[in-house]
Amino acid sequence: MSLSAVHSTLSSLKTCQADIGTGMDIVTDVALDVAETAGTENDAVLKKLEVMMLEYEDVAVTQSEVNFTCPLTQVEMVNPMKNKKCNHHYDRDAIMGMIKARQNQKKKLRCPVVGCGNTDVKQGDLILDQIMKRQIQKR
Repeated sequence: MSLSAVHSTLSSLKTCQADIGTGMDIVTDVALDVAETAGTENDAVLKKLEVMMLEYEDVAVTQSEVNFTCPLTQVEMVNPMKNKKCNHHYDRDAIMGMIKARQNQKKKLRCPVVGCGNTDVKQGDLILDQIMKRQIQKR
């Protein structure tokens, strides 16, 4: 097998992983919206949905290496923010502080994860990762 074939396959797998992550983020957001707005008549359905989500989270965590440590502070994250461009996570206060500091210097912020090619981390690319936040709180 050639190196280019391996590279192509790896690239395809990374794209699939990112797409699955995006899909799970959308499903989680919808489920959280439903849970927040639903009345007591839907409690049984919501409980089943919550159990299913938690089971999926456990499988997803088992299948991937999850690091709850912020790459900026080297401390466990409290409010993990996911970068939609590179899928790396940072604690909200740390990354927002770094973005503001770099903006004041009129410079771009490079993703602090070693080896990442994302050279421009922006606030608009960050979303609160509710699933990871729950995983951290369950620990």
